[in-house]
Amino acid sequence: QAEDGIRDVERSRGLGDVYKRQIVYDPSKKMWNIYFFASVGGHAEVYLCRSTDLLSMNYIGKVLSVGASGEWDASYVHKQAVILEDKFYMFYAGASGSVRAIGLATSEDGENFTKYENNPILTDPEGTDYLDAPTVFKWRDGNYYMLAYNGNGKNLIFRASNFPTQWEKIGELSSNIFAIYSTEAIYDEDLDLILVFANIYYPKPTPLDEPDRTGYIGLFICEEPTKCVYAGAFLPTLQTDVEVAPLKYLQRNVYAPAVVKVKDKYIMLFNANESGITTERIFRADLNDKPVTYNIKNHIEGITAEPYYIPLVRRPPGLGIKVKHIDVYAYAGTPNELYLAEGPETYTGRESIIAWTNTSHLERFLDVTIREEYLLLVVRGGSSTNSISIAYSVEVEFFPELL
Repeated sequence: QAEDGIRDVERSRGLGDVYKRQIVYDPSKKMWNIYFFASVGGHAEVYLCRSTDLLSMNYIGKVLSVGASGEWDASYVHKQAVILEDKFYMFYAGASGSVRAIGLATSEDGENFTKYENNPILTDPEGTDYLDAPTVFKWRDGNYYMLAYNGNGKNLIFRASNFPTQWEKIGELSSNIFAIYSTEAIYDEDLDLILVFANIYYPKPTPLDEPDRTGYIGLFICEEPTKCVYAGAFLPTLQTDVEVAPLKYLQRNVYAPAVVKVKDKYIMLFNANESGITTERIFRADLNDKPVTYNIKNHIEGITAEPYYIPLVRRPPGLGIKVKHIDVYAYAGTPNELYLAEGPETYTGRESIIAWTNTSHLERFLDVTIREEYLLLVVRGGSSTNSISIAYSVEVEFFPELL
């Protein structure tokens, strides 16, 4: 469900792109504090909204600014992690040029933050000069733990040896299949488990870097801070009638999760591009482990290539896809074949055709589970003398395979 309040704040305040937020409940005010960073004048800085329901938002203002010229955080202060104990502790990624490290700021009221005088408190122990996107939680042993991205497609795991300023590396969160970027880690006392919601990039890029955004939010379940098992990709319930293919929100541009548990329900705020708007916006989704159905609809005009591939959905690790219905109609030109298939992005074989026709109209009701990386629609017969235009509607069901 699109979250309108924050987007309205962004437009009215002229904040431009708005990214990674942190949700903290303030019992003294009986309000949710939503911290996020935005770019104004080329510098990312941290801002605050408040909410009673995590839908409507009351804009408060900037709460953390970049440092003066020449200081370690003169370029950016962003990707904040805020926790409330005896006071508000904000751990943030600061940058000057290409060097990034973790800094600390504290506040008594959640609005007026003071930077720690000996910042930064933590740099990358692997020597990358890149430590970014911290998340901090307190575990049942009474210790504080931090995960932070270090530029190599993984997160380093730290334990506070003297909270909040001294930390030691105790492990890492990594995968051979996909890269792991910013994370949100919370300890669920009811489950006695640590849940790590992570931006994953699949397949794992080479060389490793940090993409502008990632298309999936994966879940790790941890019995201990350094013993985590990947449990699949989460299903944020978004717009279910998708007018632009491929399935844009789930495939390319869902990232930077902030998660909170409210009355046994997990609520996520995350980034995505709103349809027709290029700047980043914040959306809300209620998380679930039930199947979610999407109807992917679009039309393609002037197909002259042979064959013409339309990647509808890319299947991330830990998600299954079931095709329920397909309806494809060629309203101009004459195709030799229309078919739905699974395979790599440029599918060429015929062994994985799901539904096929050699006429201008393909409609089938199905119950077929996709196991390959892509679900594709293929058009054959287009040429300079036979320009084909098609309209299609494909109903697919996403379901978690490992949860």
